[in-house]
Parts: sequence; structure tokens; C-alpha cells
Amino acid sequence: MATSPRPPIPPQPPRTGSHVVAIALLTLALIVLVCGLAVWMGLRFLSRSVKVQVEDSGGGKKAIAIKTPVGSLDVGGEVDEGRLGLPVYPGATRVKKEGAKVNIDLPGEESVRVLAAVFETPDELEKVKEFYKERLGSEVTKFTERNHEGKTVFEIKRHGQERIVALHQVGGHTRIALARVTHGREETN
Repeated sequence: MATSPRPPIPPQPPRTGSHVVAIALLTLALIVLVCGLAVWMGLRFLSRSVKVQVEDSGGGKKAIAIKTPVGSLDVGGEVDEGRLGLPVYPGATRVKKEGAKVNIDLPGEESVRVLAAVFETPDELEKVKEFYKERLGSEVTKFTERNHEGKTVFEIKRHGQERIVALHQVGGHTRIALARVTHGREETN
């Protein structure tokens, strides 16, 4: 029995898809490398240009200042009661843990400055409310007898400035929150 010779097997055509996959993987690797480099450079820039300063003003109080290329934020410091622009109820004592002084400065934008302090008095809420009605009088632009938190609120809004008095009963005391918010660069805290 004679076997007939087999015809030669034709060579496989070159695979064109293997180059496309390699090019896609190299492109993806390049994109990841460039993004990683951009993030690294951005973090390095921020770490060198953002300045955080913490000052201990004694008594456990700290003042924090954050300066960045796009603005600054200052928080803390003692609130001067005279700068609030609101009367303090006679005989009220300052609640030490509550109060704030915040300055927000953004380039090309109005600055926002907030001063807030909290006081307490053993006097009844109605007596304190009458004091503020009499002292603030016609300056009040909005009065709320009881807001959603149960507070009595006096608001004065004029010339880029807001002053707020919020009263509420805490135990056997009346708590008085005084705040002033100023928009613009002309006045500093």
C-alpha cells in the first residue's frame, strides 16, 4: 500500500489584531503615567503653596490660619464684644466654649467676616426679648417669634452687614447668641 504525499500546509496569515492590542495597552500605560505625574506635581505644588498656621492663644483656645493661592481662611481668636455691634444683655455672662471669629478671603470676591458670641442669663426669656425689642427697635428688619428650632430671632440687614440676636431657653437660663456677618473688604475683625 502506497501512501500518497500530503500537500503542504499553507502558512498562517499574519495576525493584525495583536498589534492593535499592543498599541492600545501602550497608549493606556502612557495616559496613566501622565495622569500620575500630573497628580504628583499638583500635590507637590499645593504642599509648598498652602500654609497652615496654628496659634495657641492660651486657655485651650487656638487660632488657625490657612493661606492658599486661591484665598485664605482664618478661624479662632477671641471675639471682642464691642465689635459685634449689638448690645449685650445686662448681667449676662459669656459662655466660654461658644463663639467664633471667621474671615474668608477669596481673590476677586467679596470677603466674608463672621463674629459670634454666646451669653447666658438667669432672667426669663420674655424679659430678655423685651430688652432686645426696646434696644434694637426700628433697626430690626426681620423678627421671628419662634423659628424651627424654637428660638426667638432678631435680624438686622443693612449695607452689606447682617446682625443677628437669637434667644432660647436652656434649662433655667436664657441663652443669647449674638452674631455679625460682614460682606466686603472695607472692615476687618
